[in-house]
Amino acid sequence: MATEDKLSGALQENILTLLVFDVEFCKFIRSIVSANLFESAVYRDVASHAIDFVDQYSEPIAEHLPDSLENILKGDDKRKAQSYQRLLDNLFTAKDSVNRKYTISKLHDFVRQQNLKGAVVKAVEAIESGDLNLAEVELNKGLRSQVNVFELGTNMADAKSALSFMDDMDAGIRTGIAELDKRDITPRAGEMFLLVAPMKKGKSWGLIHFGKMALLQHKTVAHVTLEMSEKRVSQRYLQSFFSITKREAVIKLPVFELDDHGRLIDIKYENTTRPTLDDPATHKMLSGKIAREFRKRSPLIVKQFPTSTLTINELDAWLDGLDRFHKIVPDMLIIDYPDLMKIDKANMRIDTGSMYKELRGLAIERNLALVTASQGNRESMKAKMVTDSMIAEDVSKIATADVIITYSQTEQEKALGLARLFVSNARNDEDRFVVLISQAYAAGQFCLNSVIMLSDYWDILADTKDET
Repeated sequence: MATEDKLSGALQENILTLLVFDVEFCKFIRSIVSANLFESAVYRDVASHAIDFVDQYSEPIAEHLPDSLENILKGDDKRKAQSYQRLLDNLFTAKDSVNRKYTISKLHDFVRQQNLKGAVVKAVEAIESGDLNLAEVELNKGLRSQVNVFELGTNMADAKSALSFMDDMDAGIRTGIAELDKRDITPRAGEMFLLVAPMKKGKSWGLIHFGKMALLQHKTVAHVTLEMSEKRVSQRYLQSFFSITKREAVIKLPVFELDDHGRLIDIKYENTTRPTLDDPATHKMLSGKIAREFRKRSPLIVKQFPTSTLTINELDAWLDGLDRFHKIVPDMLIIDYPDLMKIDKANMRIDTGSMYKELRGLAIERNLALVTASQGNRESMKAKMVTDSMIAEDVSKIATADVIITYSQTEQEKALGLARLFVSNARNDEDRFVVLISQAYAAGQFCLNSVIMLSDYWDILADTKDET
């Protein structure tokens, strides 16, 4: 039976034979088969020697294999030597008779099968040790294991394949910041969108803004918080959605006055009255709005993990749980913020950089937009303009993220409800420009309006300070 053949030692032996002897396929097999996929310790050891040889010389080990195993074949452990010699005899006997086409056709099934079997073994071990989270992680890894090397990729001779990128040209999730959206500086599936700001300067409000905008576009959002509580994040989402203040009913909103070319010429202020959270009537009003607004939208899930405890594997398992138990698959994953995940303090910079790479890999694997933030260093707290060089800990974050936006705000701008966003890095689009945004944090609004910042901005600001 086909199933029996997949599970038989014969298939493993045939794969090992091609890895050891076949000039055409040894590198291909080596690229997707690791030694630990073989079930026998003898097979794993021989495969390791064959793989090391291919890596070093780009050709099969072939007749050199007995030489590499000489210490075992001539060792004192006769039983072990007999096991190795028996396998060698089988390999050398079969090298000219292996059905190469059939064996390669079964390679994909072999890799998936062995990954899944290994995952089951690890999951059982984790269950026996009482670590249910690890057991779930291992099982999910096995279920998702794929061998991408079997996929062709993009065939540029095929117009449909070559032009498939055009299907994604409008696939970004709009930010609601017009000057970014018109330049396509947006979160996208499989990419990392990173907001950098000094401590206590707009990161969390910014992430909530991006989450809100995704929901308005009927995207499913998972918001992971490592700093604020779920209740506080939920409060901020409701403030942002419905423009509700905590206490002040009357607030001032900055309004940009533009010329015919869309350039900023003045900043005015208008008073507006908004509901407040300390008004008992607001609770009833929000209950009705939640029932009407949120139930008809894609889900927004807010999840808190304790600071410095969340690992990549645990995050992966939680996302699997959302899918398996709740049928929720996020289009956008927000993490506030990765530097507060579990990191080896002895190797903080290296570990932080590795974690950001793994997070981007997770975004690619799950085809979701990863929107996150990083704290600026001490220099950023005093800087008039925050740049990507002021990112805290490992600067490899800059190379990992697809889009990096820095947030700058002087004390005067904070008082006036203004801030600046510097697009310091956009892997696939225009960058190195500054956007001025108007805000109303009192009513939960990270961005009301935006305009490209020109050189006369500081003169306009000087004339504005007395108008509020």
